[in-house]
Amino acid sequence: MRSRRIVHWLVLVIVLAMAFLSPSYAIAQEEKSLVIRFSPGSYLDRVEPGKDNPLYLEIENLGNRAITNIRLLADAPEGWLVEFNPVTIDNLAPGSVVPIDVNVKPSRTATKRDNRINFIAEGDGIRRVMTIWVRVENGPSVWLWVGLAIAVAVIAGFVFI
Repeated sequence: MRSRRIVHWLVLVIVLAMAFLSPSYAIAQEEKSLVIRFSPGSYLDRVEPGKDNPLYLEIENLGNRAITNIRLLADAPEGWLVEFNPVTIDNLAPGSVVPIDVNVKPSRTATKRDNRINFIAEGDGIRRVMTIWVRVENGPSVWLWVGLAIAVAVIAGFVFI
């Protein structure tokens, strides 16, 4: 029990010594912090196939060091088009926010279901990803094709008989 108290005191003394002997290190430590978020009131949860679906994002630097050469990318389902305006941000100062216009255009053949889109911001030494799920509306449903196949099979059966 006594040895445990001694270890605790030694750890406490070492931590305090490090904090007081190297305050310049803690102050000089620079940090990058990048955030991707929706502009207020612009969350996109439903899209229509083959049509433009506007969305508005914000990129913010919450760190105390500028972030340079930020590229915006998207990982979306195959055949989908995701466009950013602007596509790159040359310099994002600490505390700065840059609005981003995004256009999501699903392929004309996108089926009626939930789809994942990853929005990616990559800068010098930092990468952030924001994932959203959107539902395709008014698209051809898988069950529509199943029903159509059953109907064709039934009609073919009657014709054969």
